[in-house]
Amino acid sequence: MPVRVADLLERPDLGLSVVWATPELLELSVEGAYILDLPSPGHFLAANNLVLTSALWAQGPESAEVFISELAGKKAPAVVVGRIVIGEIPDYVEDACRRWGVALLTVSKTVSFKSIAQFIESSVATGEWPEISRSIGFDRKLLDTLASGPGAQGALRLFHQEFAVGCWVLESGGALTAVVGAEPSIDWRAAVWNRMLGAGRSAAVVPDEEGRPSSVWPIIGDGDHPVGFLVCSGDHREWPADLERVIRTLIAVVRVELELANYRRSTELEQVGELVTMLIDDTVSPGEASARLRLLGVDPSRPLIVVAATIDDRDYPPLAVLGAVTALVGGDPHTLLGTQRDAEATVVISGDDATPERLIELADRHTEAQSMMLGSRRLRLGVSEQITSIDQLAHAVTTARARMLSVTGTGPITWGTGSTPPSHEALLSMLPERVRGSFAQSLLAPLTEYDERHGSDFVLTLRVFLDSGGAWQQAAGLLHVHVNTLRYRIGRIEALTDRDLSSMKDRVDLYLALSLTP
Repeated sequence: MPVRVADLLERPDLGLSVVWATPELLELSVEGAYILDLPSPGHFLAANNLVLTSALWAQGPESAEVFISELAGKKAPAVVVGRIVIGEIPDYVEDACRRWGVALLTVSKTVSFKSIAQFIESSVATGEWPEISRSIGFDRKLLDTLASGPGAQGALRLFHQEFAVGCWVLESGGALTAVVGAEPSIDWRAAVWNRMLGAGRSAAVVPDEEGRPSSVWPIIGDGDHPVGFLVCSGDHREWPADLERVIRTLIAVVRVELELANYRRSTELEQVGELVTMLIDDTVSPGEASARLRLLGVDPSRPLIVVAATIDDRDYPPLAVLGAVTALVGGDPHTLLGTQRDAEATVVISGDDATPERLIELADRHTEAQSMMLGSRRLRLGVSEQITSIDQLAHAVTTARARMLSVTGTGPITWGTGSTPPSHEALLSMLPERVRGSFAQSLLAPLTEYDERHGSDFVLTLRVFLDSGGAWQQAAGLLHVHVNTLRYRIGRIEALTDRDLSSMKDRVDLYLALSLTP
């Protein structure tokens, strides 16, 4: 049964003493114990658990505010701060405990945290408590995996050994990152993936190919978006309470492992993304591009090819777009560098046989699996020609993006490899972004500035007039103005831009400038 904080203080063998507490706080029940030194412990705590810590997180008032407030949010009755590592307990820790109403205790240097935790565990392990005591002990084993480093796979293996439940994890890019028990088929992975995308924060029960239920939990990261999904065999709604408790801890441990992996990967993604942005904007020299590639592990003297990709679903996880491309074309003997930019993925591939034909041949081996993961969505890819000189890399990036945007076809995965742009949009997209922006700005700046100063809508008027093919009545009707009003506006537009809208050449220039403007 639960013990009070006061009961713990009355036992001399536990070596506990009060730093700060109110009489009311000492009467609170303690239903478990955690040994934690993470700076943000809230994800790992159950309600009414005493926390034992060496205060390695105590780096100033702000750190204490985060730690103690999260304990208060979990109704922790007390925090025990050991002084072997930290020495004297900082005043700002006591101040935070006072603000949040958490009793602050300390412990003799001759008593271990483990002995206190074991006493609490044994005290509650009577009557109906044995199973909960088992889960408390297992929670501690799971948390120990964070320090010992076996990763998500180690946490799942430990869970499987204790409860004989098969489980697996999908990361936010759709890849299978850990599994114990039977490995799921690609059909089963795809069914879970497409069921859970956009499903929010709630767990779901999803039947497998044979109709057997499995429980799926979104693993929510700091950004309130899933960093992955945990799948366990069985219907969690029929599980005992102690197993649900362990699942929460398992999710927290896997979440930390996935976020650490994402953090390590984000460094390369940012570096590649910065290089791709500079290539698109035409603001990087061949020498700097070559140096950056070498730092990222790619030999710029080898042939290179660029693939750009997008999926026709703005809510599809950006990392999953990149994951789909690397799954299609990755592997020896090629070296890949990838990044995502909004809803697009860009991959630079190094290899002597890195040609459009060879990449599509490699991709054919994985097309069926990726098509299942896509569901009803469509992946469009554009691929550049092979280049053998680093000064061609910027053009290769813009070419791949242009082919991606202009790709045609009806299949779930379609490639754009044509050398002839099929439209003016595709042609313009092959120009560096800086050049496109400069062209549009030079022609339309007089109109946009006039609209901003006078509250007029000359840019809209010009767009409707040109989209109507210069038909006065049609354009006036769409703008809900009299034809004479439209003629006046067009006259003012011609004066401001120094263009003649009866001239096809000037109409084309302004039309192209408008097509480059949102």
